[in-house]
Amino acid sequence: MRWLACVLLAACSPSFVRAEEPTAPATPTYGGTVWTRPALTGDWNGLRDRWAASGLVVALDATYTFQTVTSGGFDGPLFRRLSDEGDTGNVFSSDLGLKLDTARAGLWQGGLVDVQASARAGRSVVQRAGTVSAVDINALLPNVEDRFDQAALAVTAFIFTQRLGHGIALFGGLLNGTEGDANELAGSARGNDHFLNSALLYSLVEDASVPNVSLGGGVGWVPGEHLSGSVSAFGASETAGENPFERWHGTTVSTEWTLAYSLADRGGAQTFGALYGVGVSRTDIHVDPRLAISDLLRGTPVSTSDTDTWALYYNAHQFVRGDAEGGWGPFARLGVSDGNPNPVKWNAAAGLGGIGLLPGRRGDRWGLGAFYLGMSNEKLLKGLGVNEEVGGELFYNVGVTPWLHVTVDVQAIGAALPRANTSCVFGLRTHIDL
Repeated sequence: MRWLACVLLAACSPSFVRAEEPTAPATPTYGGTVWTRPALTGDWNGLRDRWAASGLVVALDATYTFQTVTSGGFDGPLFRRLSDEGDTGNVFSSDLGLKLDTARAGLWQGGLVDVQASARAGRSVVQRAGTVSAVDINALLPNVEDRFDQAALAVTAFIFTQRLGHGIALFGGLLNGTEGDANELAGSARGNDHFLNSALLYSLVEDASVPNVSLGGGVGWVPGEHLSGSVSAFGASETAGENPFERWHGTTVSTEWTLAYSLADRGGAQTFGALYGVGVSRTDIHVDPRLAISDLLRGTPVSTSDTDTWALYYNAHQFVRGDAEGGWGPFARLGVSDGNPNPVKWNAAAGLGGIGLLPGRRGDRWGLGAFYLGMSNEKLLKGLGVNEEVGGELFYNVGVTPWLHVTVDVQAIGAALPRANTSCVFGLRTHIDL
């Protein structure tokens, strides 16, 4: 019953949930015209607003991503199959979320229940692009490892949170790993209004010890107006699409702290995180679809031993003009790991991002970023010819309405994998809040 011990002894994973003030969310409203309401289907003749006022918030969205490898990518007979299947990808994904505020529901004070389910269908160009970093984060989520580029459905969160006062909250349950390492200007793995490439959305050194879905728990603390943090423990093996009570292999201890501040009256923040995985399976790391090396390693003997692994990561952003309602500024990410068994030794990313670039377009987002992946010096990867990876991405996200956003995206990546030429990828993503 190691999972139960982790829920009882730890809580509030920063790698799973943003470190923020543990208070009840504001009650949303869904009324308005089709051009102004926050969700396409509106307030359901008032039912949705009544549910929200009573503590139950229902959120549903759908995303379609089209990408094409315009040049480069995998070449040679080993990966001819990928070329034969085409240079274009179409991925459909959807998320359903239910949030219950126990106080508004008339139950007890300070409780929050968060349930999420995710589905995905279609075939992507993630492997065809020949890169370690995924050129489309939506193609990986939910991360059902044996359903990559196939239809997948999974419960991705079932979290109970209890606020204790004095800025302290405890929670535990089935946690979602895409919440952590968020950045105001660069985004996070969970968002659909920033970059598409995973290397710009979080530090890839985290993948070895932070699954997409896992049992765990922790404690979050907001000691002051500008500082928030958390400490947590959770299972290190991926359980998306699996029975989480039957798949616990390794344990990760995590902490993440965010310092927010103003510089010349412009907002900014810095986030520091640390991960330590105990008894992590080497084979789990090498087959994880989030790092596109599984095809390369197919048929290659991989050690089945368990080992410890660690990683440190950092991200920061600073508005130089305006704020989160309309402004722009630079962002940066850094990560470093043991490099063995973690396939990524270190990563770096930086760029510019903003909201409302053009006059009258305050609902639009944009970003320009570059990243570098320093791969492990482990004999297995070096023997296969895996090298460093450098890439860049430019996107513009058009807020057509509050519930409809369309992203135009271009990427160019000098891949780390052997027999992969520099990939140029064009993408178009449509996201609808239902």
